[in-house]
This record gives sequence, C-alpha cells and structure tokens, in this order.
Amino acid sequence: MLLKKIILRNSEGFHAEMINWAGVQQIESEVFDGKDSLFDLIESLLVVHEDHNISKENRNMLDQVRGLGKPAHLVDINATLTATCASVKFWLENNKPNNVLIIGNDKLTQNSRLEEYLAKQAQVLSE
Repeated sequence: MLLKKIILRNSEGFHAEMINWAGVQQIESEVFDGKDSLFDLIESLLVVHEDHNISKENRNMLDQVRGLGKPAHLVDINATLTATCASVKFWLENNKPNNVLIIGNDKLTQNSRLEEYLAKQAQVLSE
C-alpha cells in the first residue's frame, strides 16, 4: 500500500478518527510521544482542512515541514472527492514516504464529508 504508516500528534478529536480509519485500513499508526524531534521522525506531511480554513498551528507546521524540504500536501474535504483523493495517491506515488504526519482541526469531525473523504481515500489507495 502507498500509505505505509501515519503519525499523529495526539489521540483525540480528529486524530482519533484517523487512528480508527488507519486500523480499519490496516495501516500502521503511531501517536507522537515526544521522545524524538517530530521533524526528525516524519518524512512528509498531509494537512486535512475544509474550505482552506487552516489553523495557525497547522499552517506553522506546514511552513516548517516545507522549510525542511520535506513533501507536504493539502487536502480540502469539501472539494471534489475523486480529484482530492487522486491527488493524494499521486502525491504518495511521487514522494514514496515511509510515513506521513497527518494533521487537521478537531472541527473536521463535525463535517459529514470527513467520513465520505476517508471512505473514498481508502478506495482510491487500494486500487
């Protein structure tokens, strides 16, 4: 599978949804424990957002990862799902990361499109 391992900053809210999704998809997941530098641990970053509303904290993380020359990608769950999911697959194929830090605002769990996005992403990644 293209998505080998996901790393999450905590196990609450949005991140809990990602842990559950990874378990169903049989993708290894890890919650960052702070023992090492997060930037040394991760190989790439996926920012999940809605309508380009990205928190300052997540925007800073994006800027720092890009500043280190590591691949980063943005996903808008309110965009066309087929194109969004295909772009993630293409990004993973091109960059071949062993792990991906996935971040998003906890408000995403209130958006019904998150579940649709995750289902579609699982389908596209399994093709």
